[in-house]
Amino acid sequence: MKFSISSSSPSETRFRVELSRRQPPDVDRKGSWAMQSRRFSGLPLIGVLAVIYFIAGKLGLMLASLHASASPVWPPAGIALAALLLLGYRAWPAIFIGAFLVNVTTAGNVATSFAIGTGNTLEALAGAWLVNRFAGGTNVFDRPQGVFKFALAAGISTILSPAFGVTSLEVTSFADWANYGAIWLTWWLGDVTGDFVFTPLVLLWSVASKRRWNKKEAAEVGALLLLLVLLSGVVFGGWPAVSARNYPIALIFGPVVIWTAFRFTQRETATGIFIMSA
Repeated sequence: MKFSISSSSPSETRFRVELSRRQPPDVDRKGSWAMQSRRFSGLPLIGVLAVIYFIAGKLGLMLASLHASASPVWPPAGIALAALLLLGYRAWPAIFIGAFLVNVTTAGNVATSFAIGTGNTLEALAGAWLVNRFAGGTNVFDRPQGVFKFALAAGISTILSPAFGVTSLEVTSFADWANYGAIWLTWWLGDVTGDFVFTPLVLLWSVASKRRWNKKEAAEVGALLLLLVLLSGVVFGGWPAVSARNYPIALIFGPVVIWTAFRFTQRETATGIFIMSA
């Protein structure tokens, strides 16, 4: 048997050592490139979400009456909560940017807009954390317990936004201290309403439904949704001159919504509630 031992010169050994030090392993390079690609791919998503938040905020503030920054219905709250549940906490910059732009172009100044944006962002983060921690995350509406926990999480987390927003407006004299309680309550109710109406709508429509309708069921869904549109016009829009306007005709929504909930899934029920609220 013949053995051969190859040896390299000291200069070649030093060259190989230096080369290995200068060039990181392929795994590290691939990991860094993957991380950078994820960062860049998230930027357009944050931009789109900020634009959606801005548009929804401007539409919501059209209902403001007590104060220009306090709306009784605030759709961005529900959109922001759903976005963080679906995309993760990394989407928070979009909420802050959207909230800041909405308010800096509405009332107050840069300082109050910064405070309001901070409050809106913390509210969404707190709500998403509570839902993820205690209510099942994106599966929150799969069980009745999750629905009740979601309502509790929404009621608690929405305290943050008016605490930051109303206080900043009062301190900077953009609102009267005598109206602090009324503005705070309107702000909080608007955010809670936004969570109740828009978060289920966005979450449930973002997941593919396992149920497939036949022609009869599709016609039934269409009829129910059309009926809700007509009832909304009668109750809230005053389409015909209803002689029984002094009666609690809003209660006629109840049977339709209950029928939708029993016959179909959470998605159709959330859509019906959205139509009724709109």
